[in-house]
Amino acid sequence: MIAWLDASREDQRRMREIVNLFAQSESRDELGIGQVRDAFSDSLFPGTSTLQTRARYLLFVPWCFVAAAAKGGPATRGEQRVEGNERALIAGLRDLGATDGLIGGLAGVAVKTLPSALYWGALRQYAILQVAEPLDALGLSASPDPGQEELAERLPGAWSPTLPPVPAGFPRHPETGFELSRAEAAWLQERILGSTEGSLLHHLVSGGNRPQPSSDTPWDDPVCHTAAPEVLKTLEHARLFSLAMHGASFLYNLMIAELYVAAGHTRIERPVERYRDRLQEWAQECQRHSKALSAWDRGAFWQHILAVNPQVRPVTRAFLTTWFNRVCSLDVGQAADDKTLRQLICRRERSQKGSQSRLTNDRLLASWSGKSGTRRLIYRWGQVNRLVQDLHDGLEAANVAS
Repeated sequence: MIAWLDASREDQRRMREIVNLFAQSESRDELGIGQVRDAFSDSLFPGTSTLQTRARYLLFVPWCFVAAAAKGGPATRGEQRVEGNERALIAGLRDLGATDGLIGGLAGVAVKTLPSALYWGALRQYAILQVAEPLDALGLSASPDPGQEELAERLPGAWSPTLPPVPAGFPRHPETGFELSRAEAAWLQERILGSTEGSLLHHLVSGGNRPQPSSDTPWDDPVCHTAAPEVLKTLEHARLFSLAMHGASFLYNLMIAELYVAAGHTRIERPVERYRDRLQEWAQECQRHSKALSAWDRGAFWQHILAVNPQVRPVTRAFLTTWFNRVCSLDVGQAADDKTLRQLICRRERSQKGSQSRLTNDRLLASWSGKSGTRRLIYRWGQVNRLVQDLHDGLEAANVAS
């Protein structure tokens, strides 16, 4: 069980993102590198998160608030009407058959986490939302003006004044589902471009820079390599960090696999051999990228990370620096049996988890899924690519129509 105290909608979003990562066995942060991973994610793709699914939610959420205010009635019931609108939207999208990326696709209108909780940070980042909290967006201040009882009369300038109008029939009948109209796509493009200067997201949202829908990572997509030089430097740091840490996750899983087999567990087939093979393949990949790893400016790497998040702990920096030194010297060919590297991984995982370490907790060892944090870091690329595809679909459909 996980419990937390949050002071804002953004705190809530971050915690839900962490919970979401626990649900994805291949992307867990077993070695405590999440601060560095998120620093790259935030600088490359501002306003995004792993919880976002479709671009039109950036309009759906404010429309739910505006529609609630337009109904009038007591301001104190405003939040209930917004929630009702969000749940009605889920029902409307399901009836329309728009289930690809639907928040609440399984739970339906009973879903606990509503779109507003997942998109609040993005709405603020892109200046679509111009206040901090939901109550402000409803016009519910701490000291309401008794002369303004109606919600519609008290709604402040919470949303961008150029927000496209709420469509007829919304939210129960969302018409085109997740498809953006020409005006909507152009408006979202303008908002994102105006608030993400110097990022890879800014480049991808610009006209003519649609990425390939099937690309696995941003550095594998040709359009990403046409970004500005400073953006490409950040992307290269992110790529090398992803490459370096992939081996650490394999070594960690190899160590678990050995304990798993030694304890007599058999549910996972041949895990030791599998991770020895993957470590060897990783070492060969490092050799293929030896020139880039040897030339990696790790001083510039840390300068970028600490500029984004100065709270990265010294112990994390020390762990990563030690691991980088071995990777960049290409001294990882025998990583599977390297006692120094094994001790480094063991100390790091135990310092992060204490009694919950799989390397020391027999109960957790027995429940091992066969892969803990083995997915390569791609910095929300799957979610970002989908959002950008939605935007370009709208822009290109507009061009065809014109």
